[in-house]
Amino acid sequence: MTRTDDIPDAYDERSVLLQMLHYTQDTAVAKVSGLSEELAHRAPLPESPLMTPVNLLNHLRWVERSWVNADLFGGEDEAPWTDEDPDAEFRQGEDLTVTEAIELYEQEAARTRATFAEVELDMVRRGGREQPVTARWILLHLIEETARHNGHLDILRELADGSTGD
Repeated sequence: MTRTDDIPDAYDERSVLLQMLHYTQDTAVAKVSGLSEELAHRAPLPESPLMTPVNLLNHLRWVERSWVNADLFGGEDEAPWTDEDPDAEFRQGEDLTVTEAIELYEQEAARTRATFAEVELDMVRRGGREQPVTARWILLHLIEETARHNGHLDILRELADGSTGD
């Protein structure tokens, strides 16, 4: 069955962008859903011991929070990564169950969508960056980042249990 939940109800810019964000977020959840704890925490690539489905979903959660809170609104970056431990959000995922990782990601994803449903897309923010970015750019970046990591999740899922598809 082909998914059609990437098609928005309206075709104005915001509706299209939000639908694509929601679609990529739902795809990430679908790739992790149904995995056993063992498979969700298995890192099949010896060179990437932190690359597991649960850890990657937790990474996506913190990426969204960081871009919205710190970069869009100029607030504190609450993400667990530091200069000393740039992969802390992946390590943090090791302590989450599949259910916890999905719930935490879905909560963050809903907050992200609610923010972009209201914020002015032309709003310019500098955050901690040298060059300013707009809310639109951040939204597009989150779609791109989630879609790119969905490719990773797709491979991890296929290696875990052979599942393929949307």
